[in-house]
Amino acid sequence: MPQMQTTGRGWIHSCLSLLALGMASCAVVPPPGEAGQGVAGEIASVASPGGDIAQVLSLPECRSLAGQRARLQKVHADLAREGMALRVLGCPELPVAGKPGTGKPVLALAVVVVDGERAADSVRGPLADGELLDMGSAAPAAGAAGMQRVGTASLAQPPDDALSPDVLFNREWLRKRLAGQGLRPVGNTWWAFAPR
Repeated sequence: MPQMQTTGRGWIHSCLSLLALGMASCAVVPPPGEAGQGVAGEIASVASPGGDIAQVLSLPECRSLAGQRARLQKVHADLAREGMALRVLGCPELPVAGKPGTGKPVLALAVVVVDGERAADSVRGPLADGELLDMGSAAPAAGAAGMQRVGTASLAQPPDDALSPDVLFNREWLRKRLAGQGLRPVGNTWWAFAPR
């Protein structure tokens, strides 16, 4: 009898090894130039807190906000424990109403869900791994040369009474989380923040 159990365990171990190898070969890896668009990029981002943050803050349009690196890395590390990752999208200039060319750079931020089960303890709504946290509208997208200016179309936000309770909760949660690191929301956007 003991010989059968050893054989059975060996068979199970072999099957599990083959299953793991098969699953690894089916993994979806984002193509070059789309780093961070999928789960693989976000897990790498959480594994090395602040790597992407430092890279984005080294861009010319972000130089005036480079001093916020430690604060953003702290938020990123805190979110990693909750199954999420902070994404710094860039540092666009927000136009001041009626005063073209007078905008100041802001931090364009978003939150990516890395582990939806853990994230569900902190935030609400659909929490698919590798997707942005639901904030009710899209964050601005960075172009090939980064994000220097955000058009007025990107600033259009639906009124609060048109947003779901989950979205309102998530927006307030993000504001509080960033306020704890000395960052304030800018304008009517959910994604733009600047130092106090």
